[in-house]
Amino acid sequence: MAQPPYPPEPDDPDDATIADEEWPVAEQYRVQPRSRPPEEDDGTIVIHQDTAPQGPVRRFPPDLGPGLLLALLGILLIVVLVPAGIWLAGRDDDESDAAPTTSSLDTTTQSTGTQTTTTAPPPRTVPELTGLTFEEARALLQPTNVSVVRVFSLESDAPVGEVVEQSPASGARILPDTVVVLTVAPERVTVPSVEGLQRSEAVSILRQAGLGARVRSVSSTEREGTVVSQSPEPDEEVAPRAVVVLEVARPKPPPPVTIVVPRLVGLEAAEARDQLRQLGLRVTQRPAESEQPKGTVVRQSPGPGTKLQEGQAVLLAISTGPARVSVPDVVGLDEESAREQLESAGFAVQIVDEPTETVEEDGIVVGQEPAGGSSTPKGSIVSITVSRFG
Repeated sequence: MAQPPYPPEPDDPDDATIADEEWPVAEQYRVQPRSRPPEEDDGTIVIHQDTAPQGPVRRFPPDLGPGLLLALLGILLIVVLVPAGIWLAGRDDDESDAAPTTSSLDTTTQSTGTQTTTTAPPPRTVPELTGLTFEEARALLQPTNVSVVRVFSLESDAPVGEVVEQSPASGARILPDTVVVLTVAPERVTVPSVEGLQRSEAVSILRQAGLGARVRSVSSTEREGTVVSQSPEPDEEVAPRAVVVLEVARPKPPPPVTIVVPRLVGLEAAEARDQLRQLGLRVTQRPAESEQPKGTVVRQSPGPGTKLQEGQAVLLAISTGPARVSVPDVVGLDEESAREQLESAGFAVQIVDEPTETVEEDGIVVGQEPAGGSSTPKGSIVSITVSRFG
């Protein structure tokens, strides 16, 4: 039995207008309700078409309701998140499988589900290489896949090309690509003889032989620039680039100038200094007590007539004048005692008599000049006054 295309018309006529009132749309978009066609006996439904043209019919989305919306949102999240989680989990597994372990030298590579393991080569033992030639040592090291560096020892007396030292030492454990340094005895060079040659020629010959040169100037009777000795000696065997020390005659100094020292005693100090400096001599001086006037040369060393070389020194003793001495106080002493004290102090004594009427004062010093306690140049005259009775 065919189902009618429209739902049955409600019993309450007001129900037909409820849908229209609940749709908040403009009038031109309203759809006129269709009346239910009459049922025919043969079950055929006849649809009556209006002759007037109708405007376009707008279809509205169905009312899904909140429950259906939440269900659709949950399905969408499942569709997106589940594949992403599966992809991340597989990526973490790949990374953990590809990471090398620190406790083993084996390495594992993860590729499309198949594991490939590579084992690092084991370390090798360094053999004893000293005493071999460099070529023999290099051939012996070739299976170990190491790098070989050759250096030369300039102080070795071993045969040419022989390994005299190795690093690492024999017995050491090494890995491929390790650098092994071999010290090898170099070729020997015969030192040519350059004694008696000029400096430039000797240096040129040594350089042509593959040797270095170091020049040292020495005093010699040979002509200036002549090689007077060499070290190492001629015909010695040395390493290439060894240095040969050459002793070369330096220029002869000019003969020394001889200067005769003049007599300077009795001259003023300034005049004596000028004479010595004009002759090319140096001057040193020191003070000296003397009876000579202050500033006078009283001694010289060396003495007059001595021969000196230019730049040597002459010592001058310059007078500071007589020494000053404290005058003894002799007033009240007898004449003889006073004279002894003054002469002992370095003074000359002058006696002046003065009469007295007192017998007790006879021969007594009653005065002196300079007075006792004053400072007077040594050798000066001290005058004393002595009383005379009768």
